[in-house]
Amino acid sequence: MDDIAPYRRASASIAPAGHGAAAPAPAGFPAHAPATFGGTPYGPDLAAVKTTGHYVSALRRRFWLALLIAVPMGTMTSIYALRLPKVYQATGTIRIQQPHNDPSLQTVLSNGPGSSDAAVQATYAADMITDLKGRGLAERALTHRQWGPEVAQMDDPATELIVKNITVTPVMRSNSYHVTLTGRDPAQTAKLLEALLDELVNYAKHDQTRHKEEVVANARAGLNALQNEARSKHGEMIKSIETLGTIGPGGRNILEEQYAHLGQSIELQQARAAELQQKMLFAPLFGQEEHVSPAEVANQQKLERLQEEREVLVERLKAIKKGSRNFNGDLAARNLASHLDEVLNRIDRLSAPIEKTKMAADPTEMIYNSLQSDIDAAEGQRVDLLEKLRKAMPDHQKFLSLMEDRDALRIRIGEMEDKLSAFELLANSQEPPVKVLTRIEEQPTPIKPNRPMMIVMGLLASLGLGLGLVFLLEHLDHSVRVPEHVSHGLSLPLLGVVPRIARTALTHRAGHLWTSAVPDSLAADAFRNIRASLLGAADRNGPIVSLLVTSAKAGDGKSTAAINLAAACARAGERTLLLDVDLRRPTLADVFPADDPESEGLGLVDVLKGAVPWQATLRHTDLHNLDFIATGDTTDVPIEILGTLELRQLLTALTHNYDRVILDGPAILGMADCRVLGRMVDASVLVVRAGAHQTMTLQRAKAVLEQSHVEIAGVIVNGLSEGVEHWSSYGYGPAPISASSQRRERALPGAAASPSREEALAEA
Repeated sequence: MDDIAPYRRASASIAPAGHGAAAPAPAGFPAHAPATFGGTPYGPDLAAVKTTGHYVSALRRRFWLALLIAVPMGTMTSIYALRLPKVYQATGTIRIQQPHNDPSLQTVLSNGPGSSDAAVQATYAADMITDLKGRGLAERALTHRQWGPEVAQMDDPATELIVKNITVTPVMRSNSYHVTLTGRDPAQTAKLLEALLDELVNYAKHDQTRHKEEVVANARAGLNALQNEARSKHGEMIKSIETLGTIGPGGRNILEEQYAHLGQSIELQQARAAELQQKMLFAPLFGQEEHVSPAEVANQQKLERLQEEREVLVERLKAIKKGSRNFNGDLAARNLASHLDEVLNRIDRLSAPIEKTKMAADPTEMIYNSLQSDIDAAEGQRVDLLEKLRKAMPDHQKFLSLMEDRDALRIRIGEMEDKLSAFELLANSQEPPVKVLTRIEEQPTPIKPNRPMMIVMGLLASLGLGLGLVFLLEHLDHSVRVPEHVSHGLSLPLLGVVPRIARTALTHRAGHLWTSAVPDSLAADAFRNIRASLLGAADRNGPIVSLLVTSAKAGDGKSTAAINLAAACARAGERTLLLDVDLRRPTLADVFPADDPESEGLGLVDVLKGAVPWQATLRHTDLHNLDFIATGDTTDVPIEILGTLELRQLLTALTHNYDRVILDGPAILGMADCRVLGRMVDASVLVVRAGAHQTMTLQRAKAVLEQSHVEIAGVIVNGLSEGVEHWSSYGYGPAPISASSQRRERALPGAAASPSREEALAEA
């Protein structure tokens, strides 16, 4: 390393300025200040804006990828559709009608199993459908009939044949349902559905019968309880009648009736006494008359009372006879009949004729006194009777309560018997809860799979997936493909566009593409256009003799662009020198081999070391006016050698001897080589491969050069494959090959094995 120390003495004088300082641009080229608009600090990222044209171009470019996905997937889906087994369907219609129950009877039995439950009634059909889809009915349907051996070999035939394949669809605005069962065997599927619906009908009938029996049993149990309670109440009433002795027919109190009759008798006697008293007052005014004896008067009054009592007793007996089933055995009726016989006997005795005797002159006073004494006696009896009535009243009230309870129980028992009879009649006359409305028939035509439709849908889906992947890759790909986007995003002039060059026997040269072998091609014209753009830039901004060709990263084709641009300048009559200054990856030495084997290893490094003059390293090419200097042996040579004063002096000498000096430099990003070399040349050219980088990467490379005050003459878009027809008057496609080029190609060794122009384009 010490042998190159003398060559570092001038590196400080040409070192780049600090990154923080912004020096003015040299005269001759406009300064390209970074923009601050759009989506990046340097300008809008136009490559990120996708239009329909981008996706169409991506589809043309990557249609093979869409086919690569669509063809295998379409084939697989078609095979899958063809191998799917046929599925047949059996359909039946059923009607589910909830059994009717008497709400009043259900209310009476609210504590029993047959009690009214609105939620259960509302979900009766849903419960039946659930049972139809359940394993229980499916297992019974498989058990009660004979099936083939394939069913017996299944692990769970109920689930595999019925539970997984049955569907129930309600018919709108009705209590009917469509039941559908699918299977691979049409006959077996129809038989399975028929057996399943038969099991559902039997299950519903059994459930209805069980429910009716439970309701009737509980209703009869309740009825027996009511009858026992009514008999108990009636027994208590009989004991009360026998114990008290004051209870008459219909539960009336005998003491109360006697008290009422005694009161009426007293009122009549008081009225008679009032009449006699009035008669006594008027008697002195009239003469004496013949009067009836007091005995006859008293006898007549007693007879009238007995007649009234007889009528009352007859009415009571009639009332008891109407309300009692066993009139002759009724104790109250017997008591009233006995009392009536006694009253009739007394009436007969009083009705016998009495011998009339003439009274005294005025017997009224005697009658009045006798009547008044009877009234006083009756009042005493009335007081005694009231006292007895008060003592007997609580027991009588208990008896009345028992009688009311017994009558209410008898009413309930009668209603219960009527409802139970009606319920049994209604339950026996009802239709089955579940009824099969249609006949289940075997369907010879499968419902699925629809193989043509599945194949078409699979092909469309596969093609759509392939297209979707292509569009997704295009959406995620923000690399710059359009030349205008490159120049606009970098704010640099577009010097030219190089189409994708076909690799043929003529164009292939030591790993690089050599367009001078096909001077009539579009690529050769593209480099002529680049040279013309450089001439225009030189006319506006001063001469460009030394030119550095570089790129943002390796692989963009800067070396190919350098040799072809040098060839275009040489063919135009300019004395051109191509200098390989890429000490990291030199690749141009094999393109232009040395005439003298002894000078094969000499190059730029040897000149900078002072070992040989630069004239000794020159290689004359087969193209007139084009010379080449290789890098030489770069072993143990530091990169800092590019910043020495010797390189600047060498470039000065070369520019005095040549019209154009083109330097093939290293890549920009991550290395300082171009920042040093760019200060020594008149201008630099940035080579960009179409579709290889995003705008941000190129903007960073430009910023690195601008920070080192390296003049950028413009940008070259290399390897363009889309839209080349817009950059050529003859459209896109292989350029016609002249006869001389065809002869040269046939004369090359191995030309017979070289690919055709069309094959080379397809390979590239």
